[in-house]
Amino acid sequence: MAYLDATRTATLSHAHTQDVAGRIHNPFVPIDPDDQYVEYLTAFNFGGHLNFSLTISPTIVVTASTTPGAPWSWEMRVGVVITNGHGTSTTSYAVITSATETGATAYVDVVRTYSATYSASVSVDRLWDITPTAYSVLTAPTVFPPVTAYRWYERTTESATATATIIITTTSPSSSTTITATGAATSRPTADYTAYLGADGYSLGPSTHTFTMSNVLVNGVAVHDIAQAHSWHGQTSTEWSHVLTGTVDGFGINTQSDGLIDTTSCLDRSLNIFGRIRAWDDAYNNSLNLVLTGLDAGSRTITVTTGSFGETDTFVDFGSTTTLTTYVDGSNVLTTASDTVPVSISAAITAASLTAVGDDAGATRVMMRGFLFDGWSIAHAASRSIAGTTNDRTYTPQESMSAYRYLQIQVQANSGTNQPGVIEITDYHGNTKSYNVIGATTTFAYVYIDLCSPDTWSVSALPTTDSKDSPYSRVNVTNSTFAGSESVDSAYWGVTSASRLRVLSGSITIGTTALVEEPTNGYTDSHYVPSGLGYDQEWQTQAYVSADDTTTTYYSRRFWQQDVDGRTEEESDVQWSKTVGGVTAVTSYATQLLSISDLATNINISDVSIPRHGGWTATNSVAYPGGCSVSQPALYSCFTNGVTGLAVWLHGGGILAQANGVSGTDFTYGFKTPDGTIKAQTLFDSINGDYPPDLYDPFNINGGTDGSLYLACGAILRGPAHGIVFDSAGDPATSGTVTLQLSSDSSSRGTDTAFDPLGNYQTGMPYGFGTKNHSALISALSVGINPLYTSKRQKAVFVSSVQAGGCLSSDVSPAQLATYAVVTAAGGVDLYHSRAHNGTNWELVSTPITGAECVYIRYVRVDGVMTLIIMVDSTAGNVDRYSTANEGNTVTVATTIGAGSQAAVCVSPAGMEYIFFRTSSANANRVKRDPMGNVVTASSAVVTGSVADSTLTCYWRLGVIYLLYTHTTNGVTIVSSSDDGETFS
Repeated sequence: MAYLDATRTATLSHAHTQDVAGRIHNPFVPIDPDDQYVEYLTAFNFGGHLNFSLTISPTIVVTASTTPGAPWSWEMRVGVVITNGHGTSTTSYAVITSATETGATAYVDVVRTYSATYSASVSVDRLWDITPTAYSVLTAPTVFPPVTAYRWYERTTESATATATIIITTTSPSSSTTITATGAATSRPTADYTAYLGADGYSLGPSTHTFTMSNVLVNGVAVHDIAQAHSWHGQTSTEWSHVLTGTVDGFGINTQSDGLIDTTSCLDRSLNIFGRIRAWDDAYNNSLNLVLTGLDAGSRTITVTTGSFGETDTFVDFGSTTTLTTYVDGSNVLTTASDTVPVSISAAITAASLTAVGDDAGATRVMMRGFLFDGWSIAHAASRSIAGTTNDRTYTPQESMSAYRYLQIQVQANSGTNQPGVIEITDYHGNTKSYNVIGATTTFAYVYIDLCSPDTWSVSALPTTDSKDSPYSRVNVTNSTFAGSESVDSAYWGVTSASRLRVLSGSITIGTTALVEEPTNGYTDSHYVPSGLGYDQEWQTQAYVSADDTTTTYYSRRFWQQDVDGRTEEESDVQWSKTVGGVTAVTSYATQLLSISDLATNINISDVSIPRHGGWTATNSVAYPGGCSVSQPALYSCFTNGVTGLAVWLHGGGILAQANGVSGTDFTYGFKTPDGTIKAQTLFDSINGDYPPDLYDPFNINGGTDGSLYLACGAILRGPAHGIVFDSAGDPATSGTVTLQLSSDSSSRGTDTAFDPLGNYQTGMPYGFGTKNHSALISALSVGINPLYTSKRQKAVFVSSVQAGGCLSSDVSPAQLATYAVVTAAGGVDLYHSRAHNGTNWELVSTPITGAECVYIRYVRVDGVMTLIIMVDSTAGNVDRYSTANEGNTVTVATTIGAGSQAAVCVSPAGMEYIFFRTSSANANRVKRDPMGNVVTASSAVVTGSVADSTLTCYWRLGVIYLLYTHTTNGVTIVSSSDDGETFS
């Protein structure tokens, strides 16, 4: 489809002059065959742009008397065939001189010079063909938005009046003749911005003929100045003129010199292509190679070192061939030509340079920014009231809480002061989170509950980390087959929606309630950054049709992400589905690119009557107009609107290019964007190289004086970790260091040491690599990001505390569950478990063990049951043995092994336990137990004396038990037993 940008008048013009000479004979007087005379002229064709054309043929016409000897008349004419390029032609002539001669006059020699100005004009439409690549129904879509090509060109306006005029003037005698061809256009040629001259001139005899064309203009702009300077034995020629001189040979016979001109010249096209490469929201800090296709008559590869680039080029298209011929010396030809106009212009990062610095080799796309318009207005309410004033409230439908982190609630003590209480919220899955509050007095006062930091959670004990990064999958409102399998609110995600709010315990009463932005340090903003290649999520639960056993899975990527005090939610700019036919086994795909209006609908929408983003309001700014169902719909309303305009155009898909008020272009980025009206800017991948050369800055992105086609490009690479850090009390942490670590070499990919007052962090430069595995770390806590994706940030929440003591122990179970144990400041034993392959996403289990000073753990599988043995040095001076089969949620009653400390245990494949500890006599004692828990060998010394009061450790290998200890004199010492732990040496 061709979109109509604007109309204007296109023109083609020139001026030319030449002298014409010839001998005119009386038609009744025989011509002497030996007669020598001078004759010269140039006939030519001129045209090009929009098919305008002009043919000039100087001629001599004799009007004879019917009676010999009577007076006779003649005219020197300029024959003209002029067309308006669009179906109308006029054939005529101008008389540049004439006379009547007596019958006695045999001939007359005539020399005259004339001048002419030519101009042609017609209205043209400025048009844009916008061609996105279609998605296949047979393969999964991977590139969003689709690869899009722009073609910018001009065509004659339908039925416009096209006019071509030549005015021919002479001074002796003075005359002026105007010849015109005008009429309504019957065709619509495409403008090519060229001027053409085909000239054929000669000079006979000892005289000089000059033909000159000047001011060759297309749309009032001079075509390319060709450096055509041709000389041949006294003859000269340029692309628009020649000077020809005839001669007389040695026999006194006049000879002729000839000149041919064949010239086509186009307006020069000037290009200024520039852009920004970002590492998330900072300038990219490594070297990347960028290929600019279309420059340098092919492509130009540049190295971008600071995340900013700018290149220029001039495209030319011209050719001139002149031929000069003399009677004696023959012909000589000179050709000067160049055509550097590319088929298209585009930009891309090389995969090799991305790979060289560790980035995703697929992140090569660099899109251009196009037309600007108002996209939408978006606002977040600072508070949103929730109905109810009783101590037990139910909500039907459920109450949306997804757009807020804080709940403001009136709380009062039923009597006295500082009454503790617990408020419980039940979510849409029936899970509960409880929050401890205080009723300060018997008068209502506002209490602010951090919904992202509960005190208890019904799903499990509160973990120390939370890796939930998105709200998906959501409920499928059209197919309930998988109802109930929607995403669950994780511990620190917040509350998506609530079915019940009540006082669970305590002598308190609650009053009015509202969801609010935190009153002192609260904020709200939006990110407009499309996640990069390869990232997708199942945005809603699957659909299943039992009749034909067909299953449909729904996918999307992230584009818009809200951030309210650290509580995040999101929506996509594209959704696609994969349908697998159970009977046919045929897999098909359907892709929907969401419009700005669609995205606004999804923000304002309610799912089963529950507002998806309660508190947010989004409004499309530009409606779809009428009158677009025509062959050339208006660009600035039928294309740049929010109903058909793509959602990803909001804030230019993360990089917005706008004209600077003075000169140049300002780039702004789609991170942490405040509420209000958000500009949209179209995105495209390539533009045709034969664009209108005299129309500058079609996208209005350059400030100041325009002189080029300005193309602003951009790409966002890499990504950070972000989230919330709580202290051990569940309050926002005020200090600490979160590190984004590359898993392959443990290098840092950015840190944050300056959390905001609400505990929010985001790691900084150099940011994580796309499609590479990373971890977000703080102290001993870790969340795996496997992988991190280009132009996407990954959420990780931590409950960070300083773990007491230096007593640590670790082991890996037969099922590859990594576990480490630590003694808390209160003397408890905490277990941290990780199922991730790279030791991330640690889950905390606080065991019921108390009175511990040190701990040592080992896994053992007994009768198919995976058991963790926990050896504890107790504050009572004993070595106690515990075990757990459920990761520490419950433990066995302590079994006292003996009086001592520095306990260690190793286990044989058969399940025999070998327990060692240090006694107060500086001995190392051993106790052997069978898999049933029976003591096989009682406590006795295997090392007598000189055992230092430091860690013991042991292991079983190939039937031999090894004990390692520190000797007070000899240092680290190893003893072993080959008799199943009975004796050691």
